[in-house]
Amino acid sequence: MLGGIVSCARRPLPMDALAPRTSAYRFPTITAPTPTLPAQLRPLPAVTALPTSPASSPATRSRDLYERTYQELAKMLDGRYPLSFKRAVYLTENAYFEDDLDYRQFNGAIRDLVEVCQTVAQSSGSYLLYDRPDKQNVLRNAVLFQILKDSTRFTSGRVLSPYRYDFEDFNGEQDWRKMFVSKLLVTHSGNCHSLPFLYKILADETNAPAWLALAPNHIYLKQYNEKDGWYNTELTSRTFPNDAWLMASGYISKETIVSGIYMDTLSAKQNIVLCLVDLAKGYERKVGLAASEEFVLRCTTLAQQYFPHYINALLLHAEMLRHRFERQQTTDASQHTYAEMETAYTRIVETGYREMPAQMYADWLQLVRKEKDKYQTRH
Repeated sequence: MLGGIVSCARRPLPMDALAPRTSAYRFPTITAPTPTLPAQLRPLPAVTALPTSPASSPATRSRDLYERTYQELAKMLDGRYPLSFKRAVYLTENAYFEDDLDYRQFNGAIRDLVEVCQTVAQSSGSYLLYDRPDKQNVLRNAVLFQILKDSTRFTSGRVLSPYRYDFEDFNGEQDWRKMFVSKLLVTHSGNCHSLPFLYKILADETNAPAWLALAPNHIYLKQYNEKDGWYNTELTSRTFPNDAWLMASGYISKETIVSGIYMDTLSAKQNIVLCLVDLAKGYERKVGLAASEEFVLRCTTLAQQYFPHYINALLLHAEMLRHRFERQQTTDASQHTYAEMETAYTRIVETGYREMPAQMYADWLQLVRKEKDKYQTRH
């Protein structure tokens, strides 16, 4: 299935020596060959509901696969399985692809990028102007950022193209696969979900200290070094905005920071919870609102157990309870559901959360692009 990813990562060719590390922006534009997209990434009709089917139907197989995926993520969270963000991301995407995403090929594509990072680090380490004891950590993060934002050129003439922001359907409303790391690996274009996810996977694989962090409708990275302290890495603009800029431009209040829903570093278990909620969202898009109700509520309930202030889990849980209440209407069960729904929405209000309108987020993206252009002009 991941033939496109394999060609994108250029396996199994041996690693070439790097060309001199001159900025790629000074070279003529090179048009990279268009990767072959796997069938699962080609346009498909949106699935809004599935008909009642016998036990051997695709609907049942999909439900069973999502259940197996849920169980594996749950075992990571409760300690029965080792925590692996890379594995969790793969499992979530593989469920949506109906078990057609080969883990060996997915893992191989990641491994190839790790080899590139190691090669760049070996050739560039002496040029890093940093003299603190944590120099190797800084170098690893600098290389990751460089690989994602800029072209990597080898002496053989091969070019690993950079990973850009895909402004078309950036929140996956039209196509949930736009959120996937597998799509990013194939097309070299992603969004504020897949780009930081790929960075975090590579950071884990190369022992580069980096933490995912949340903002409204957005994920970015927090990092630390002994010279500068904490800093933010924004892969949307490929810059390093400070906290004040994020707060002023990103619809973040002091209340949301105090409550922990935004701008905090996420733990390894909280990273798995992100995937768990992605699993729930993917299932809802695959089988429809009514058919996904029970599964989504199980996912969001477990998510809150390990990440009580994850706002996306709180929102999805409350909205699914609202749907259940509207479906039950005046039955006896509706009163219990209403009480649960009221509690869920109260928790959301107590975090200080305010909905960020879609247009405001689109405007924010444009602001990020302008800031990127200013930064590049100055440097």
